Amino acid sequence: MNALLAQFLTEADDLLAQVDEGLLRLERAPQDTDLVNGVFRAAHTLKGSSGLFDFPELTRLTHAAEDLLDAVRGGRLDLDAAMTDDLLASFDLIRGWLVHVTSAGRLPATAGTAAGGLIERLRRPLGGSGAPAAASAAAAADAPAPAVAVAAPRWAAALGGQWLEETAGWLEATSATLRLVRYTPDEDCYFRGEDPLHLLRQVPAVDRLVPVPPAAWPSADDYDEYACLLDFVLATRAAPVELAYLFRYVPEQVEIVELGASALTRLLAGEGTDAGQEAGQEAGLEAGQGQGAGRQAGAPQAGQEAGAPQAGQEAGAPQAGTAQAADARAVLEAALHTLSALPEHAAERATRLASAGRAVRAAAHVLGRDDVPRQDDPRAVAEAARRLLEAAQPVPGPPDAATSVSGDSAEAVQVGSRTLKVEQEKVDRLMELVGELNVAKNALTFLAASAEEEFGSRLLARRIKDQYAGMHRIAEELQAAVMDVRMLPLSVAFARFPRLVRDLGRKLGKSVELVTEGEEVMADKDVIEALGDPLVHLVRNSLDHGVEAPAQRVAAGKEAVARIRLSAVSDGDAVVVEVTDDGAGIDPGAIKRKAYEKGLITEARLEAIPDAEAADLVFLPGFSTAETVSDVSGRGVGMDAVRASVERLGGTVGISSAPGAGTTTRLRLPLSMAVTQVMVFSAAGQRFGVPVDTVAEAVRVPAGGFGRVLHQDVIQLRGEVVPVIDLAATLHLPWTPPEDIREVLVTQVGGQKVGLLVERLHREMDVILKPMEGLLAGHGAFSGTALLGDGLVLLVLNIKEVLGVAARAA
Repeated sequence: MNALLAQFLTEADDLLAQVDEGLLRLERAPQDTDLVNGVFRAAHTLKGSSGLFDFPELTRLTHAAEDLLDAVRGGRLDLDAAMTDDLLASFDLIRGWLVHVTSAGRLPATAGTAAGGLIERLRRPLGGSGAPAAASAAAAADAPAPAVAVAAPRWAAALGGQWLEETAGWLEATSATLRLVRYTPDEDCYFRGEDPLHLLRQVPAVDRLVPVPPAAWPSADDYDEYACLLDFVLATRAAPVELAYLFRYVPEQVEIVELGASALTRLLAGEGTDAGQEAGQEAGLEAGQGQGAGRQAGAPQAGQEAGAPQAGQEAGAPQAGTAQAADARAVLEAALHTLSALPEHAAERATRLASAGRAVRAAAHVLGRDDVPRQDDPRAVAEAARRLLEAAQPVPGPPDAATSVSGDSAEAVQVGSRTLKVEQEKVDRLMELVGELNVAKNALTFLAASAEEEFGSRLLARRIKDQYAGMHRIAEELQAAVMDVRMLPLSVAFARFPRLVRDLGRKLGKSVELVTEGEEVMADKDVIEALGDPLVHLVRNSLDHGVEAPAQRVAAGKEAVARIRLSAVSDGDAVVVEVTDDGAGIDPGAIKRKAYEKGLITEARLEAIPDAEAADLVFLPGFSTAETVSDVSGRGVGMDAVRASVERLGGTVGISSAPGAGTTTRLRLPLSMAVTQVMVFSAAGQRFGVPVDTVAEAVRVPAGGFGRVLHQDVIQLRGEVVPVIDLAATLHLPWTPPEDIREVLVTQVGGQKVGLLVERLHREMDVILKPMEGLLAGHGAFSGTALLGDGLVLLVLNIKEVLGVAARAA
């Protein structure tokens, strides 16, 4: 994929997330101007970036959305639910298009048809399907919009023939457009409180600014220092809506031309210019004349007044790190991509080579470099592009007056955050290598034992153990560093729910407010990804079953707007996530009757279950309180799937409720799934492991300390009776327990303690758990495998399933 396109897709994903979040917050605070401006800026940036590629439908759709947002921003429209729906639908469509672009490199064939209806709906509140952005912005100020010329005027030559030629190559390489602006302030503008230079400083994305002096300066006796005699010609990548808004008070003094590469090329060839612009020529606007005359006459230079390069730096040549340098890097990357795939056909090859050459010359000019070779040699052009790309890399600049620190206590101040985006596969591969390092490190302990037992060298064994200690420290630090890279905030998992709650609440006719807490809590990316589906089930369940309709809530003395809270908190090496609603809660009697009616519990169990434990019945497979099946609920798979998903992650789930007061579902999950701490033991000569989280304690019990209760071996621990199962017998492995002292590993699952009779306990260790493959892939008794330091494979048990197998066998 083109590197520039890959960067656009990454940035577009962030921008779409900003738009979604901003629109949802705007529904709750429609008068928040900062929110409106933030959403508008994100949409505008997305539209501007999309113009670099051949995605006309995407650009048209974002333009329509931008115009609607601009009308809201200007106070001409109030954002209502229908507009929000149309905007969200538009950006959802764009998100789907970008998924297609990621795989196919282009928009889907149906993009034009899909965009047409949405564009019409977005334009409708503006009074039509084709209201241009510039016109709508000017209407806000009750002033005519600046005229936009269709042909290239001759005054554009004031920007300089060389610059125009290089810009034509730039535009051809990026498929972008440029807007040229001629600003002619009134001579008496100062007496009306107008400041032309202040206005020009506010123009965004300026590529070039040239002051144009009059054709003839007045004599010294007639010179009026309070009269503005300068015109200004500038080139900018700002959108028409921004220019129209900026010049809304002086539209009659501004002329705007929107040009692409072909129009600039015709201008340079003397074709397609506006014959009605003779006044510009008479005013001295010939190529190169305006800029030079302005300097000679003492006119202020663009760079000194409008933030362009300082003296001694070539005009238009930014330092690396500015917006223009960033554009130069993008153009150079596009040129290198073109050069890497030149066609065989001679004519087409020459055309693309010339296009890449012009792009490299344009970038060289922007960067203030002149080391551009012959343009007919692809290798030389590519080499020049690489050199320029290195020169265009961002460099730290000096602090300005607003951020500089003086005095002995001055410290280096870094503005902004340094973030490096890395593909997920690379981090996963790094985690695998850390696992292999742990395996290699653990092998040293077996080597030390072998040195002492087989070769009788205690000194060598001690040296190996010392080496192991050093490697263990480094491996632990490396593992912790990689784990930090894998950690993501819970906000990633929570991000989808504002939209889900809004849409589903409207569908069900319920008013619901979502509150999120603890979004900054960190967890492993695998946990975050796996947490998404269980949370969706829980939130949908709260919306459908927990939260009442507004009329019912008011009748019950509650606020009409319900509240669902998503909260997260760190708890040691685990993260606790809770989903709480203030709805009707769970009626224990109704739950028990429904479970009995569906045949999920027996009549004896119905009478025996206390009300405090009745809520747990919702996790039974097939349980549902819905009378009819809908696309929201009623199939009886939601809560069962939640428990299964959480337990696969090595976590637990619980529920508590009070009738009329709401329900809370609590998920406890490990912080990481990449590295698992296991207790290693032997049974029938085979080594196994169980997660340390499930281990309560390990005890040695004399054979006479075992008893029998209902055909089940039990032991007594501090007055508590604990059932014990023979692990070897459960797994059908031949083994006879010793007649004297027996090892028992006491595990705790679902609040119940169960002992495992094992042959020998070894030690705890961190392992990289890998899923089961081959014939044992579907065996529920095993969570996965891990490679030990001596080369043997460790089978890690799923304790809950093992206990279930033992119970069924009994």
